[in-house]
Amino acid sequence: MRDDGAGLKRDRILAKGKERGLAVRDDMTDAEVWALIWEPGFSTADQVSDVSGRGVGMDVVRKNIASLGGAVELDSAEGYGTRVAVRLPLTLAIMDGMSIGVGAETYILPLGSVIESFQVDSRTIQTIGSTGRVVRVRDEYMPVVALEDVFGVRIGVARQAPKSW
Repeated sequence: MRDDGAGLKRDRILAKGKERGLAVRDDMTDAEVWALIWEPGFSTADQVSDVSGRGVGMDVVRKNIASLGGAVELDSAEGYGTRVAVRLPLTLAIMDGMSIGVGAETYILPLGSVIESFQVDSRTIQTIGSTGRVVRVRDEYMPVVALEDVFGVRIGVARQAPKSW
């Protein structure tokens, strides 16, 4: 991600750091100065608004990215722009799932949410009252949920094989 081309203002960050009592020196490297924005409560905004100047944010962003096993890097040159690189582990993009077909739609249910799966024969579904449906599993009755109703999908539409992802 890049900014509008203005870049971070080194002098302004140093001044705010001194104002907040942080260990700041004029001979700090650019990387050390940019690291100040990750300090809790750090802000260069002159006025508080709905989106800036409240002194919360970047430290929380960095902490949350780190909690996912990732890292964030910041590089800037005043007058040229700022580059923020967020690196997340590939394992966050890979998740085991079970493919479920409903009408023409295909959904992926995370396997971590599946306790058990079983095939239901329409002859084993029983009606309770006027609208309730249940199926007996090991001497216990489980509710039957019509996924076409939950997802608002028309049944009877031919389902295509899912594309590989």
